[in-house]
Amino acid sequence: MVKILFSTCLVLQVLFALPIAVSAQANPSAIKSAAIAMGNALVKKNSDQFLSYMHPSMFKLAGGKEKLRVISDSALKVFEQFGGKVSRITYGNPVEIISYKKTLQSVITQTTTLTSFIGDAELSSSLIAISNDNGKSWTFIDTNMFGIKQIKSAMPDISPSLVIPKAAAPKIIMKEQ
Repeated sequence: MVKILFSTCLVLQVLFALPIAVSAQANPSAIKSAAIAMGNALVKKNSDQFLSYMHPSMFKLAGGKEKLRVISDSALKVFEQFGGKVSRITYGNPVEIISYKKTLQSVITQTTTLTSFIGDAELSSSLIAISNDNGKSWTFIDTNMFGIKQIKSAMPDISPSLVIPKAAAPKIIMKEQ
């Protein structure tokens, strides 16, 4: 049972941090607002909206949009079957916005708290924020979903100046039986 919870938490960590695009301005608060919109789409279980904001390179890495939809929907359903729910998603402040190869780029951290009758899990990830339209819209790429080498091969225009923090191990707090 603990292994199922842990495995589901890892899958959900990846899914909760998948990329989205939201209309915004080229400033740190716009990046954070876009990230919050991503979290809201996930919490509302609006997979069409959630996936419609994803960066195209992520679909390529996942094997296509429909494959990613099945994976994300299945992971959420399995977690809910064990009495799980997303209890909170929070975001740090984006780092400095860098202009690189006609894009704006930054990094923002995300923490997702999952609750179930077995225990709680806190999952952390770093998102690369990218704008191809001078900050009017932003997309996010989860650096925990794929390795940075895979991301850079699918999206070679990621700035080498971006500092991407190493992912923290999930924090799991088991409830007393």
